[in-house]
Amino acid sequence: MNRATRSLIFSLGLKQPQAYFPDEKQVCLFNKRPILYRGFTPKSVQESINELQERLYAKGFLENISGKFDFETEEAVKEFQKLNNLRVDGIVGPLSWACLFYPKISRVRGITPPELQDAVKELQTILYEEGFFKKEPDGYFDRETERGVKRFQRVYGLKDDGLVGAATWAVLLGMRQKIDKSFPQLVYFVSPQFLFFWEQLLMISCILLGIYHSPIPSPAPHLNIALATAYALTCIVPFLLECLPLKHSSKTSLPLFKYAPYVLTGIFWKPIINYMGTLFNNS
Repeated sequence: MNRATRSLIFSLGLKQPQAYFPDEKQVCLFNKRPILYRGFTPKSVQESINELQERLYAKGFLENISGKFDFETEEAVKEFQKLNNLRVDGIVGPLSWACLFYPKISRVRGITPPELQDAVKELQTILYEEGFFKKEPDGYFDRETERGVKRFQRVYGLKDDGLVGAATWAVLLGMRQKIDKSFPQLVYFVSPQFLFFWEQLLMISCILLGIYHSPIPSPAPHLNIALATAYALTCIVPFLLECLPLKHSSKTSLPLFKYAPYVLTGIFWKPIINYMGTLFNNS
């Protein structure tokens, strides 16, 4: 937008629309800044370019090693990224480096091929040092190694498929934050399906507790009716809690305290069910 257009917009009192996507300068802030460390020099950049071109040349993506990140090198990087399902931008970031130097590995039947054993051993070493793998590293991708990979992936928000690809390698090699030690570590090692089942069970148990220990004098329903009622109420309570002006606490000292509203729901289960029935009848 030129200066005359900006002046016209300002004089008319109109607001300039904000761009939805970040401009080039913002994108470059993350994609084109080098990884800095003590001892970083222009020589380090040159060594990285040389190493990049040698890898691309060895893999058949580059014909000439020039020592410069020229147009031919950029096109080779893009071709490599395209074949490895990476974002094709010509920028060699952590994922591109991981693909260049580390193979995609997973558990397969039979013996791990010799050319992959060094990579598997390095993977096991990292998992072993951080408590995700209990055996001494041996270079064989067995079932226990797969379990360790899945635990690691769940901890760091990766897809827990046991496949060690570019994203998992990049996080393994340091592109991550420290684990929050205050959070229960057992949660990291169970599947999301189990967590969902466990949370549903806690909700139902708290509602049943309120139903059968309610201070309001009323006959308690049979167990099968109470279970059906409690399960139905687990679908309603979360929406009710969002509508109520409650202040949610982020403290984890009393993690079970968040289920207290379900006990209260169990105490007043009959008025709630009657009210819901009235709403459905009126609609």
